[in-house]
Amino acid sequence: MVDRDFDAQLSRLFAEPPAFPDAEGFHGRVERRLDRGWTLRRLAIGAAGGVAGLFAVGQLISSRFATDLRSASSESVSTVDLGVDRLMDQVNQFVATPASVETLWLGAALAAIALTFAITRLVEEF
Repeated sequence: MVDRDFDAQLSRLFAEPPAFPDAEGFHGRVERRLDRGWTLRRLAIGAAGGVAGLFAVGQLISSRFATDLRSASSESVSTVDLGVDRLMDQVNQFVATPASVETLWLGAALAAIALTFAITRLVEEF
């Protein structure tokens, strides 16, 4: 027959890890290494996001508005108003197309997600 007290005692002994005298020091070293890694990851991800955002803005400006800006700057002062009107027409066309509206909503959703991540990070820090 199996002695239930012995089994329970054996299970309790192996359920908890043994305590070592340098456990606190080891814990502190592991925590410092993990914190250092997270800081580096946060900085790298933030820098990569910033660079990607700059590229996206540059592509948007060069693809949609560069021709109007070049033509407006090369024209005389009297025709600048016409160039601004054409630029505003381009902006209105950009917003009016379905793909552009989806792009704007996607941008707004990504901004909301980024704001949520920032708020959760602040809550965890404090």
